[in-house]
Order: sequence, then C-alpha cells, then structure tokens
Amino acid sequence: MTAVYTEAWRFLLLGKRGAGKSSAGNTILGWTAFSSDMTLGRVTAACERKAGVVEGKGVAVIDTPGLKGKKDREMVREILKSVSLYRPGPHVFLMVLPVGNLTRDDIHINKLVEKMFGKKVWNYTIVLFTHGDRLEGAALNDIISSADVELREFIRKCSGGYVVFNNKDMRDRSQVTRLLAKIETLVAINGNGCYTTALYPRTERKVREKQEKILEENKEEIMGKEKEIDSLYRAEQLLILNHNLLDCLEDVKAWMSLNVLTLNIVNSFWTP
Repeated sequence: MTAVYTEAWRFLLLGKRGAGKSSAGNTILGWTAFSSDMTLGRVTAACERKAGVVEGKGVAVIDTPGLKGKKDREMVREILKSVSLYRPGPHVFLMVLPVGNLTRDDIHINKLVEKMFGKKVWNYTIVLFTHGDRLEGAALNDIISSADVELREFIRKCSGGYVVFNNKDMRDRSQVTRLLAKIETLVAINGNGCYTTALYPRTERKVREKQEKILEENKEEIMGKEKEIDSLYRAEQLLILNHNLLDCLEDVKAWMSLNVLTLNIVNSFWTP
C-alpha cells in the first residue's frame, strides 16, 4: 500500500542537467526516491513528485528535467505544468548548483527561470549547492566571498540564502536539518504562502487562465461524456451478463434433458 502524507511543504528542484537535483531530492527525503544514475542514461525526462516525512514534517519534493543554456520549449512547458498540477504551488524553489563559479549556462538558466516564473520567483528561492565534498574542509562562506561577482549577486537576489549538500553522504542528516531551518524561515517571511500561478509573468498567466477557463466551460460536457461512457459500459456489461445467463440456462436445459434421457434408459431396464 502506498503511504499518504499530509504535505506541510512542497519543494521544486530547478537546475541544469547534472547539477545533482535528483540526488539532492533523495538526500532530503532520506531514500532513493529519484533515479540519478546519469552513466546509465537514467535522467529526469518529466517532472516527478515524491512525498515523505522529514523530521516529523510531511514534505513533497518535485524533481524537474534539467534545463539547458538555451531555451528548450518542451522542458519549459513541462516545468510550468508541474506548478499547475501540484497545486496550490511550491513553497520553495531550490535552485541546484554545483559548488563553484557560475558558468555561462548557469547564467542563461537563471534568466530562463526568471522569464518563466517572473522576478518574484527569487522571493521563494534558496540556492542549494551540491558536490559539497569538493570543498575539502574549506568554509563555503570563504569560497563564495572569493567567487565571481555573478555568483555573489545571484545569491543576494535569492531571499532564502544558500546551503550546501554532500549527496554522497545521505546519512548526514545535519545538512537536511540546516536546509529545513532555512525553508522554515523563508516560508514565514512569505506569510506561510506558496508560489501560485497568480504570480506568473502576465503572458504565461494569461495562457494558464485561458486553459483553466476552457476546462471549466467544458466541465459539464466532459462529465456528460464520462456518464455516457459509464452508461455504455454498464449496458455492455449487462448484455454480457445476459448472454452468460442464457448460456447457463441452455446448459441447465441440456443437463436436464440428459438426466431425463438417462432416467428413461435406466427405467427401461426395469420395465417388464
């Protein structure tokens, strides 16, 4: 039986392919929820949602396909769809980046994320650095202080600050504890609300509103079709049942006829 959790928080993982999104999701949940073996070609092709209980709190983690440096319409559509599907929306966006300076692809992806969700997306964002094992004992603060200006400005733009994960050590729950503390603070700053489609950029919001309006306008027709299909299915099942009963009746008649014939034959032996 699949466990059902009451979700207190919803997290949406964003970032480029190979950044470590799926591994970060596994580290948060404490079990291998998402496939992350890139060497076998098993990478996230569609949004996936997994739920669990982390430190006594129900959470849902949504993994997304890796973004590219240039605009990928299919990936963008898939990620935007996830926000609509997993309503009312994520409490936090986790922007996953490998430890180090921003690459050109990272900069393009950050611009793409802002274009998709609007500037308010950063009010709900925490930077999650992966490959923490590469720090080799160095303090992340020192690494960031000496990093390029693009990285420092990007971190400053994200209201939730940053954390670092070593996904190779999933047993180290202290890194998850630090993340949850930052999430709790950010959620409180945002009035315990979550990012909704109402915060989309105007053009994207119009498309979503139009889609929802079409669905609403056709709801009765869709429900009517469903009832019609259900009625046809029931009628078909009754017809099959009727045929089965007729077949059974024929079998009973044949059995009774055979019994009568057998009885007559037996009786004939005793007839003087």
